[in-house]
Amino acid sequence: MRERRLILFAMVSSLVTVATAFLKLPTPTGYIHLGDGVIYAAALAYGASFGAVSGALGSTLADVIGGYVIWAPWTFAIKGVAGWIVGRMGHGKTRSAGILSMMIAGMWTIAGYAVGTAVLYSPSAVPAEILGNVVQVGSGLVIGAVLGPVLKSISEGWR
Repeated sequence: MRERRLILFAMVSSLVTVATAFLKLPTPTGYIHLGDGVIYAAALAYGASFGAVSGALGSTLADVIGGYVIWAPWTFAIKGVAGWIVGRMGHGKTRSAGILSMMIAGMWTIAGYAVGTAVLYSPSAVPAEILGNVVQVGSGLVIGAVLGPVLKSISEGWR
């Protein structure tokens, strides 16, 4: 059983990396990607530890691969906590609780990257960062709400 859990951690983290590094649109301060949706879905399907690990590792690896190494420590913390929030508040609960958990994680993500942008670039760059992250977490919420139940049903076939 431990092997299956480890394999699932690796698969989900890899999905986050691919969705973040390769399914993206560049912005002035970074990029908008689909990785949040995979983090949210994993957290809803498998819980807080999956959300935290896949969010932290998968997103950080995508930053490194994409040449955004300066963002890697920020991403590790921001996406790890976002995944944990969704898993802790939404896993095994109602659909409404899942959506609320993704909204709260989205607000955390937007705030975290706004602070990071102000520190790494300038406070004047924050509005553009916020706008891009609103789009990103909004699409992540939709993807997470749809993909979460799919991931859960797939993993139930492993048991």
